[in-house]
Amino acid sequence: MSHLTRVTGRPLGRLLGAVVLLAGGAGAAVLLAAGPAEAAPCGNAIAVGATCTLTGTLGVTTGTLSMNVPTALAWTAAENGADQQIVDPTPAQQSYLVNDATGSGAGWHVTVSATTFTATGPLTLANTGTFVTTGSITSEIAATAPTAACSSGSTCTLPTDTTTYPVAITTAATAPTAVNIYDTAAATGLGSITIGIGALPVGWWVNVPANTKAGTYTSTISLTLVSGP
Repeated sequence: MSHLTRVTGRPLGRLLGAVVLLAGGAGAAVLLAAGPAEAAPCGNAIAVGATCTLTGTLGVTTGTLSMNVPTALAWTAAENGADQQIVDPTPAQQSYLVNDATGSGAGWHVTVSATTFTATGPLTLANTGTFVTTGSITSEIAATAPTAACSSGSTCTLPTDTTTYPVAITTAATAPTAVNIYDTAAATGLGSITIGIGALPVGWWVNVPANTKAGTYTSTISLTLVSGP
């Protein structure tokens, strides 16, 4: 009886302390194994060390398909008794720029048509075999495409061109037929791209027969950018 009295007579605080110590020792693994708090949506106040989640959205709108081309083409031939193949010698006229900002990946192509080269007289050059373009300024018959490169400041997708060079452009007095001089496969040609930059410029050639009479021959040349391969 005296033993029981001594036990039950201990202060309650000391007994509770013993329970806490026992719980701390025996239950420590259970307490430490508790999982992390679930992330909550951002926008409300969160506690220090807590995590919230949010959604990031980027909207990309469509732009336009456009082209920058030379303002003129020009050739000079001096009669020498031989047939001549003359290329436009001006570097600024040996390239053009296509900007595909549509974001569609539909592809595009460039066409050219030209009226008959005509001088006062009237004098004319033949509609067939006079006007040619290719990816060279050293050979009219070069079977090479003009070099394409991303324009400065544009991460582009270079075009896949399937045009066969050289391209003969048949002229006509009225309603000349447009011919394809550059094309891109679908999903290529995206961004700003310069055609005819670097090693292989755009060569614009005219053939001048030895029996051509002197004069200033003029043609209306039309370049058109068309959506689609």
